[in-house]
Amino acid sequence: MYSSTISQRKIEYIESSKGIKFHRYTPTQSIDLAAYISERHAQGQVLDSNNNYIRKADAEFVWNERYLCQLDFRYFTRYCQIIRDGSVGGGIGSLDLWESQNILLDLLARTEESNVETHERYCFKDVASCLCDGICIVDNKGGRQLGHTAVSRALTWHRVMLYPHTRAAAVSVDDDKLHKMVEADELIYNNLPFFLKPEIVYREKEQHFNFNIGSSLIYQTSEQKSGSGATVGIGTGGQFDISHLTEVSSYRYAHMLELDFFPTLPRNPYTLCIMETTPLGRGNWWHEFSEKVRAKKIPRWRYLYIPFYAEPKKYRAHAPENWQPDETTKTMAQNVYDTSEEFTGKKVTLSREQMYWWEQQYKGALEGGRLNLFLSNYSITPQQSFQHTTVSAVSVDVLDWMRSTTRKGATYVMDGL
Repeated sequence: MYSSTISQRKIEYIESSKGIKFHRYTPTQSIDLAAYISERHAQGQVLDSNNNYIRKADAEFVWNERYLCQLDFRYFTRYCQIIRDGSVGGGIGSLDLWESQNILLDLLARTEESNVETHERYCFKDVASCLCDGICIVDNKGGRQLGHTAVSRALTWHRVMLYPHTRAAAVSVDDDKLHKMVEADELIYNNLPFFLKPEIVYREKEQHFNFNIGSSLIYQTSEQKSGSGATVGIGTGGQFDISHLTEVSSYRYAHMLELDFFPTLPRNPYTLCIMETTPLGRGNWWHEFSEKVRAKKIPRWRYLYIPFYAEPKKYRAHAPENWQPDETTKTMAQNVYDTSEEFTGKKVTLSREQMYWWEQQYKGALEGGRLNLFLSNYSITPQQSFQHTTVSAVSVDVLDWMRSTTRKGATYVMDGL
């Protein structure tokens, strides 16, 4: 599903057992053929009166695409339409995965592989019991608009559309943010080809979908209200095979997630929950919980930090020919090189354009008294992402210098002791 190794193993099993061979079309071929068949389907030229395919070629293509999309999320993304980022031209287009999104998907793949291994080795064979944690991700975002919300919505619809009886939840901080999430979801559903989207049997605007394959998707805000107007817990009384919570650091009662929401996540290898947000202050629930997950002190959850530079298409500006980075920028770039492998899987040397963008933004934020907000939204380490939201006796730039130049101490051993 997320792991190419596991997906390929399932594909090879189906090919062997059924004596068939899948064909991986290019994204352009898939989209063009799907559009051609969908146009003929709308004219009644694809299915007969018994809902059987009239042409064998149509049936084979649909069968091929449904299986490959189901077994391989990355294959599904070619059919997933989103509002594209302005840095790549804007408009509506397929979800072409960025480096920053692939970092998240790679973590999902590694966790899936671990879950499947645990399930095959330890789970009971004769009863419906499982020891797997599922794929539960704490996504601490060090940069804005890096595509994690978009890919999380695609992950949700992939499961709801292609896996019957899937229960999904989408949660955001308020009605306005939830409305944007619903708009993104409608864009995905409305632009899928007919053979990938089940029929909606019931829908309540911005509250839930129900589909004819038994799958459902509910929407909630962080302060969900009951009919009497009282605040109720997120997800209370349900179970969710896949869930996506965004803007979590802004939830007023975020600590209640541990009591109300976490128990709704089944112990299953493919349970997927992504909690993602940019930080908002220090000493709050998100700061404390995510740091505990990062230190591996909370079971079941996997930690992800995504720095602002993880997607090289974003956050850069043309530098004048005579520009040279100042000492603060050089220190930042060196810290990126020293820490980037932990967060991106490789050593990153910032480009001249990235350093120039950062320096200009840094100076503007410092001059405007907004440096804490800038560092929180465009950070290079988890420590830097958590900034005080109130005025401190020590200036933000000094605090950041202290945090960024501090190095882990080494154990001192005295000879002869």
